[in-house]
Amino acid sequence: MSMVDEEMKMTNAELAKAIRHKLFAERDTLKEAYEYAFSVFRSLGAGEMAATTALMVVMNTLANELEKIEEK
Repeated sequence: MSMVDEEMKMTNAELAKAIRHKLFAERDTLKEAYEYAFSVFRSLGAGEMAATTALMVVMNTLANELEKIEEK
């Protein structure tokens, strides 16, 4: 079985565990997390667009993985 097949069989709990990084904090809601991230990005000045793009790629990938789980 390929790694892709393995990833497609993840539960929501397994996905959460796979993406969680204990070194960093969390917020109570996704909206609060976005607001925090964008406040940090604004403080970066010229690097804001690159940082925003990176975060959105991660979030879109997370959304795709959640949709795959829901389709099962």
